[in-house]
Amino acid sequence: MRWILILVWAVTSALSSPGHARMATADPSALIPIDPAVRTGQLPNGLRYALMSNDRPVGGVSIRLRFDVGSYEEAEDERGIAHFLEHMAFNGTRRLPEGELMRRFAEAGVAFGRDQNASTSMFATTYQLDLPDSDPAHLDLAFSWLRDIGDGLLLTPEAVERERGVVVAEYTAGLGPQKTWREAYQAFATPDARSRARPPIGVPETLATIDADALTRFHQAWYRPELAMLTVAGDLTLDEMEARVQAVFGDWVPAGPPAARAVATPLALDRPLEVLTYSEPTLTPTVGTCRLQGWRLQGPDTLERRQRNLTRSFWSRILARRFQLLSQGVEAPFASASLSQSAWAREADAVCLNVVPGADGDWGRALGAALAEVRRFERDGPEPAEIQRLIEIDRRSASNFVAQAEDRFSSTLADGLLSIFALHDLDPGTFDSPRQRRDLYEQVLPNVTPEAIREAFAAAWNGSEPHLALILTPPPPVEEVAAVWRTAMSAEMAARTAAGAAATWAYGDPGPLGRVVEQISIEAPAFTRARLDNGVVLNVKSVAHTRDRITVDVRFGHGRRDVSDADYFAAGFGSLFVARGGLGRHSQTEIEDLFPNRQVGIDLSMTPDAFELSASTRPADLEVQLQLLTAFLSDPGFRDDYAGQRRVAIDGVYRSWRTNPAAVISEALLEAVVPGSPRGLPPRDAADALSMADFERIYRTPLTTAPLEVTLVGDAPEAEMIALAAATLGTLPRREAELEPGRDTFVLRFGDVRPDLTARHDGPADQASVLLAWPLFVTSPERRREERVIHVLRDILQDRIRDEVREALGASYTPAVSATFDDNGDQAQLGISVATSPADVDRVREAVRRVVAAAAAGGLTQADLDAALAPRLANVEANRATNAWWRNTLNGSDRQPHRLRDALDWEATYRAITLEDIHLAARTWLSGPAIEGVALPAAPEPVTP
Repeated sequence: MRWILILVWAVTSALSSPGHARMATADPSALIPIDPAVRTGQLPNGLRYALMSNDRPVGGVSIRLRFDVGSYEEAEDERGIAHFLEHMAFNGTRRLPEGELMRRFAEAGVAFGRDQNASTSMFATTYQLDLPDSDPAHLDLAFSWLRDIGDGLLLTPEAVERERGVVVAEYTAGLGPQKTWREAYQAFATPDARSRARPPIGVPETLATIDADALTRFHQAWYRPELAMLTVAGDLTLDEMEARVQAVFGDWVPAGPPAARAVATPLALDRPLEVLTYSEPTLTPTVGTCRLQGWRLQGPDTLERRQRNLTRSFWSRILARRFQLLSQGVEAPFASASLSQSAWAREADAVCLNVVPGADGDWGRALGAALAEVRRFERDGPEPAEIQRLIEIDRRSASNFVAQAEDRFSSTLADGLLSIFALHDLDPGTFDSPRQRRDLYEQVLPNVTPEAIREAFAAAWNGSEPHLALILTPPPPVEEVAAVWRTAMSAEMAARTAAGAAATWAYGDPGPLGRVVEQISIEAPAFTRARLDNGVVLNVKSVAHTRDRITVDVRFGHGRRDVSDADYFAAGFGSLFVARGGLGRHSQTEIEDLFPNRQVGIDLSMTPDAFELSASTRPADLEVQLQLLTAFLSDPGFRDDYAGQRRVAIDGVYRSWRTNPAAVISEALLEAVVPGSPRGLPPRDAADALSMADFERIYRTPLTTAPLEVTLVGDAPEAEMIALAAATLGTLPRREAELEPGRDTFVLRFGDVRPDLTARHDGPADQASVLLAWPLFVTSPERRREERVIHVLRDILQDRIRDEVREALGASYTPAVSATFDDNGDQAQLGISVATSPADVDRVREAVRRVVAAAAAGGLTQADLDAALAPRLANVEANRATNAWWRNTLNGSDRQPHRLRDALDWEATYRAITLEDIHLAARTWLSGPAIEGVALPAAPEPVTP
């Protein structure tokens, strides 16, 4: 079910002085200075750096090394080489021979992927490293590796050949209908663009031929100090950081002459109206159009540039809001629409409108409705109330940013510092202080008038003739599409319907205040628990780790165990839409309009053992947030305003799931182990028939009658949080205790069935998936230590599988080992999933079996254990101070007291795990046969003579 919800989510996720068009007293063209807390510099060899001291997390240090080169600079026979070279930085350097790098960093508490990674874009290559502490030895290791990236990569032919398979596997993993569509669109919209032929991942024909010599030439030409940018943020003084940068990178000299920059290819702007129709049944039907203008730099960061960006932000967000309102309701013309402006490489600026037709599938009606709103905005501009709403939202965000300035994590700061440095032929970013950013906003705001917004939009929208692209099955005739566009663009437009009177909050008098009947201070961990006279339980902790932030969690009912098997899919899917149903007296849109300057909201989730409402708010907004939750718990609206989005989301699931090899084999194995399990997808017609009435039938009773346990964690006194909860949640009628789940629902038990099967998927012919799983035990708090041993065994197997399948065989980009546990629920399992190619399936299965057999036979070592434990235990002290740690610890701890014990003994349990524990777990659970499955591409259709 989890993958289904992720997929669904992917388909759905007053002017201050309106009459004063003047810039603030500062020179509008003057450069805006960066945050004074940042120290910048440049070494004699050209390397630029930006440094910032920061103590979140305490002791931690984050480093980024960026090179001003990406795939745009690659020659025709080098396509993919920048990304290939990025991979090679992890395969042997002057100071860290191949095979040593990951082990050495693991011993320092650094996990590959989580703390150590890299990325390549069209214009830059960036290396990322987050250290859990500032131990001098660990800093030496980190800076030595980063310096080696500059001029110490080994790039041996043997290592290149091994890594080639990994890079090709990454390319293959990205194949699919969406990529095929993107390539077809690029060929239509940008046929002569250099960017079209330079995807960072490369192309198969060049990935097959790039060798060590080519990588060495590219490395020497582009990995040069004058093209390098280094940022450091962490718990060191600026002097300490700067001294390290100078000592480590000061003697770096380039190995040869620089390479010539590629010449950008401006796109033709004089093309007539053109149409692309594309048929792909697995993709969501979409109608899109882009209009182009010439590429232009915005220039340095000045007040003038801030004003332009704010003006663009306003028209984009106002149109987004209008589209959102138009998409609501069963009869809405479209399920979603968006309009945005973006740069297409260094080749054009584009304004693109994308529309997903409504439930009726009428693409012409959808496009016409969206274009009518765009043209209306171009003619009439925004309404003052629309601008004022955005100003209130922006001021709230700016206030949050200022209040939480000292809570930013070093990893975030190190990323942000990179924006100080402009890449070749691209605009520099900005890195000002939160307070400065807020003040600059107020300086430019008087110039962002309704007319200025309208004019800016009209200038952006009226570019080239449109490039219309439709994903529809069957595709309509090109002439029909062009005719619909012309008709929509010449149709008469009525004025926008005037907004009704502003709503007033209808739940202002909740009734008699609740009383605290019991309040105790719990010593370990230190927090307050209170009980109100209506039975509501409060777990409350004042934590200032994240300033000006409070999280609220309300647990009720028994989650999945309160849901019948027949309603399993509806309950999980419905959790994404119930909160959007608003309240009995207010729609979700009205709630947003009532509180634009408040940080309030509601998320609903279904866990294995509870339903949960969650929110993140500010101390100043806590009372309103609790009022909103109180109203939702007594009068949920279950309005069907988002019916169109719901139907499109369901459609997207059923269109695409069979193209996902891992999902296909998971579903097939589940059916083999437990035939007819409610965990699988229901028939399409059953899913299509779901309505908000079904979600109401499932959720109304627990929302309005189940006992409540509330956890409040954040930057406010505990007494104040308790008083506000009593004045809101305390006014609800008393709810009688319910100690046991209401239904005897399905739980997964594997029994003795160990299938080994092959399933067929409808995705790319180059993709396959291998899945092996070993059933474990039914988890309970009493078996928590055993569960934690399995977690460490999982980490060890992850390292070994990666070494064997990715590094040695080059047969997969991201082999994954998982261990899933559910107290007194589903039987736990340890699973290994590998995305690979059909040709490599047998090699991968043999490799996985070999690694697991060696583990079961006692082949794991103390070095394996140490390398797995160090990253898991890194930052353990710092984590205990965070809001997140307290939230996870306290949430649900009254009904489930073991949550407190689990948090308190977490570190001691992991530190006490021995190699003998690992050997015993591996021998006990991995010696028997696995559940095995392979997903291969569907057999080709027979050719009719």
